[in-house]
Amino acid sequence: MNDDRPRQGTATAVGLTRLSRRWLVFLLAITAVLSAGVGLLAGRVFDQSEIIRPENSMAEIPVYATVENRTVDDRLTYSGVIKAGPAVPIQIDVEGQEPMVVRQTLKAGDTLEWGDLAGVVSGKPYFVLPAPLPLYRDLARGDEGDDVLALQRALMQIGYLSHESGHLDGATMEAASSFFASEGFTLSSGRIPSGQIQQVEPGATPESPETGDSISPAVSIPFRQLIGLPVARATIVSALGIGQKVTDQSPLATVQTQENFVEFVADVEQAGSLRVGQDVTVRIAEKQVPGRITEVGPFTDAGNGRRAGNPVTVEPTATADLALLTPNLSVTVAGQGSTAQALAVPLSGIRQDAEGTYVLSRRGGDGDSGDQAMRVPITVLRSGGGFAAVSGELSQGDEVRIS
Repeated sequence: MNDDRPRQGTATAVGLTRLSRRWLVFLLAITAVLSAGVGLLAGRVFDQSEIIRPENSMAEIPVYATVENRTVDDRLTYSGVIKAGPAVPIQIDVEGQEPMVVRQTLKAGDTLEWGDLAGVVSGKPYFVLPAPLPLYRDLARGDEGDDVLALQRALMQIGYLSHESGHLDGATMEAASSFFASEGFTLSSGRIPSGQIQQVEPGATPESPETGDSISPAVSIPFRQLIGLPVARATIVSALGIGQKVTDQSPLATVQTQENFVEFVADVEQAGSLRVGQDVTVRIAEKQVPGRITEVGPFTDAGNGRRAGNPVTVEPTATADLALLTPNLSVTVAGQGSTAQALAVPLSGIRQDAEGTYVLSRRGGDGDSGDQAMRVPITVLRSGGGFAAVSGELSQGDEVRIS
């Protein structure tokens, strides 16, 4: 009995092992069948045509832009800056006296003109006359020379003399005396006594203090008190007040002899197309200011924050627009060209081949019919701002392919 038990246990174990193998084979078969079924079902559900293949993912997608009627500005533009006109100091020579300002009616922003009184320093009047004024000596009756001629021409320009000769005659002395008397002074710079100041019109001769007396031969015209001004009208930038001293560093006044202006730098090629008198447009903030080129300077090398090129000066054509020229303000200058409206397409839509210039166009509203673009020959009229004004068989609302 004892010998049969081990044999029975061994037989039972072998049977179980064979049974387990059968179930394992069966399960594997079932799994294979299910996998095949799932694959077949997936193949039917998902259309293979919808799978994005690598070659399809690289296909170009056409992009279109609408033909529109718009302004195409083909003018060249330049970046410029507003600059202040040059300032000139009014320096005086007080002949060693204490240079104290005792009368001053000028203030910043005022206009100084030929013949005006620039100020009274240490009791002496200082006038501005047309430059050049090459005076180097006090002038008395009978003097001759180029300095006399220059003084006569200056007095003629402000209306106090009617002739020039280069000889300082009685008429010239009378004109100079009348000029000084217009501000209440004599040629000797002595103050006219109160109550004797005459209102003298330009060209008129003041009456002598004593009837029948003429200007003394000893009286001279003080050249140091006559200052040449290069322009007929200048704007006061600054002026010393009463009680202030005149020095080399603090002139009697400083004047701006030229209005503010616009300057831009053009390269060599651009400068070749620019000329003095050419009309331009200056864009100051949101305002368009008509201007005119007044100077095309010589080529200058780069330096001090300035690029190489030809400096070009522009001034407004209307005097009223000068008030808009604030120094150091950046502006844009537009040259000559056309700004008319026309049918326009983006520059990226312009194509060219051996047959000419064309666009690929489709009628507006055909966006759902696929890429049905057709070749349409065109002529480019002008371009600017990323668009081209064109002519051809195009209509507003059509679409042109840009990619």
